[in-house]
Amino acid sequence: MVAKLRLFSALCALVAAVVVVWQTTPAGPVAGDRVELRATGAPLPAVSTTIKYPVIDLVDPDPFDPCRDIPLNVVQRIGLAFTPPTPEDSLRCKYDAGNYQMAVEAFVWRTFEQTLPPDAIELDINGHRAAQYWVMKPTDWNNRWWITCMVAFKTSYGVIQQSLFYSPIYSEPDPDCMQTNLQRAHELSPFYIY
Repeated sequence: MVAKLRLFSALCALVAAVVVVWQTTPAGPVAGDRVELRATGAPLPAVSTTIKYPVIDLVDPDPFDPCRDIPLNVVQRIGLAFTPPTPEDSLRCKYDAGNYQMAVEAFVWRTFEQTLPPDAIELDINGHRAAQYWVMKPTDWNNRWWITCMVAFKTSYGVIQQSLFYSPIYSEPDPDCMQTNLQRAHELSPFYIY
């Protein structure tokens, strides 16, 4: 009985395989160009011949780390050390001023032009190309809003984004987001690595 069951299972599997192949195979001859595979011995441009190093040069993944590169005494002097600066994911550092927070982060995978929304205002901050714009994002609790504004700096490796954010419910007094962020950009930009 077991042998008959095994034979029947094998026959069913064979029939199923034939049906699948029959369904996926075209019925008639296929017209098309013939594909020829060829190899070439031409070297790739800008290739290293050593195995120790990457074959193609990559962008520096850590060109600027705000928590590491901005001195603590500078952060304390301008009032952003209500709590100690906190390193977050990637190259992001969070600062606390009591009634508002700031985050400074470097992006190596995004350009200045890709970062800017259509309503951004471009300006010059301490001789560096920058832009200022608004962002408002909802939070997860009670439909409250965090009010956020940005200053983005163009760099040789991508962008430095400086965001100021606060809750209008819990911040006393509410900061002037754009003006305060612009002032902090003037104070912190000499310590940025472009």
